[in-house]
Amino acid sequence: MTFFFFILTYIILVLSIIGYGIFFSVNFTSYNKITKNKISTGYIGIYGIFFLILISYVTNIFLPHDIVHNSVIFLIGIIFLIYYLFVLKIKIFKDKKYFLLSLLLSLFAILYFKNHDDFSYYHLSFIQNINLNKIEFGLGNFGLPFNHVSSLFFFHSLFKLPFTNDYFYFIGPASIMVFANSILIYNIFDLNKNKNLNLKTFLSILILLFINIFFYRLSEHGTDRSAQILILLIFLILFEILEKNVLFKDKFENFIIILTLIISIKSFYIIYISLFLIIFFKFLRFNEIPIFFRNYKIIFFSFFFGFLILLYNIAYTGCFIFPIKETCFDAFYWGIGDTEIIYAMNWYELWSKAGATPTYAVSNPEEYITGLNWVKTWIDNYFFNKMSDTLGGLILIVIIFIFFFKPKKFIFKYKKDFNIIFLILLIFTIEWFYNHPALRYGGYCLFALIFFIPTSIYLTNKNYNFKKNIKKIKILFFIGIFIFVSRNINRVINETTIYKYKPFVSPYYRINPEFYRLPKIKNKIFLETNNCKNLNKNQNETNCKIINSFTFFY
Repeated sequence: MTFFFFILTYIILVLSIIGYGIFFSVNFTSYNKITKNKISTGYIGIYGIFFLILISYVTNIFLPHDIVHNSVIFLIGIIFLIYYLFVLKIKIFKDKKYFLLSLLLSLFAILYFKNHDDFSYYHLSFIQNINLNKIEFGLGNFGLPFNHVSSLFFFHSLFKLPFTNDYFYFIGPASIMVFANSILIYNIFDLNKNKNLNLKTFLSILILLFINIFFYRLSEHGTDRSAQILILLIFLILFEILEKNVLFKDKFENFIIILTLIISIKSFYIIYISLFLIIFFKFLRFNEIPIFFRNYKIIFFSFFFGFLILLYNIAYTGCFIFPIKETCFDAFYWGIGDTEIIYAMNWYELWSKAGATPTYAVSNPEEYITGLNWVKTWIDNYFFNKMSDTLGGLILIVIIFIFFFKPKKFIFKYKKDFNIIFLILLIFTIEWFYNHPALRYGGYCLFALIFFIPTSIYLTNKNYNFKKNIKKIKILFFIGIFIFVSRNINRVINETTIYKYKPFVSPYYRINPEFYRLPKIKNKIFLETNNCKNLNKNQNETNCKIINSFTFFY
């Protein structure tokens, strides 16, 4: 019974997210109640994630996300779902069967016992602190892990319910995977049988294969891979807009919402705002900004979202974007000192350049990360085998893909508008390699796009008819599904052997008693300072004070 309760709980949580997505779609996007335009279920789900994170940010300013708060949020989502679908009977979904297939496939991924290392290190502790407290200032003083303010933590904090405890914090990566798959499958099969396969179709197939083969292990997603899945989606939308040379309002809204989510998950992805500028200045002029704001009211939600991202970054670290020292100011006295910020910046760079592991660090870190001193060690310790395996897998996918369609002549033509995308990709890749050359820091999506975009353009020039090639598409699709399912089944079997995991008896992942590190450290400080009324005797230790019911650690 526990197994079925686990699956049922997961499905109900996803439906609650969709309830918020429907509410947001109907009231704040270009969805029209009169014409009843239908929307991809995947995009509705992404709207739901966007809106719930917005709610999470706002409510945590005033309230902890305790069980009462979260139960109300959950029930409202279910009420939205029932009201719009069964009371108003709005027919909003246009790809229900693809969503159901994606949801079914995800059931193989959510069963796992061993979580990723960062989950035990700080994710759970971070989320638990949101459950226990409203916004607090200076939490970054408790160590580097608590400087990573990610919207996924605030999203997950809403899912501690009477019947979930702390066992459903995979809901973020799982739901993003489900909604992305739903969008991609719809892109692949929703094509008139008399039409030719287009760039969107080819690119969607390749991205679908990539995320389900390379990102099959949900427990390893953390925050990094979820953001990269969304990055692949916005490039897909970007190509679709530029290819048709028409700025469809719904597509640009989808682009804006997904871009906002990406930046909120990882602040350093703010560089992807350049993609927004490509679309904006392609179709609009600078003096048309007022018109843009009138036509795209969704942008106000993104601006408010951005304001909240900055607020929480400042609250936790004293920086607008941590660990960029230039965005940190002494006026925020609870912030992290310059020495710690520089150390953090250097440490992340050292880690990504293979100069440090959990058990090893080079003896001269500052010299190591200077210029290109790190390249040889990075090639030895990271390129082989981590990077080379990924590149080999991408090359294999492309070879198999081209083999299936067997083009006879080499024709490579594309719209000149695509050149700016190629330039942006090149700049992003150079920035990635020079500053943080680890696949988890944006590398997966960059190299996938570098391989997949030319392949898709090349095959688009061949004018393959959809009806004549549907069998090939289905075979590729089912190969991807088979690999995803079989690898997850094999993983579960291994976990039952190694960790004595019993998915049909207790399907929940392992929680270590050492978790909740942050609340424990804070409780010690509260005890030593009489709930922040007295200073610590040792001024070198973290202290606290309460101003207008808000706690400041410094």
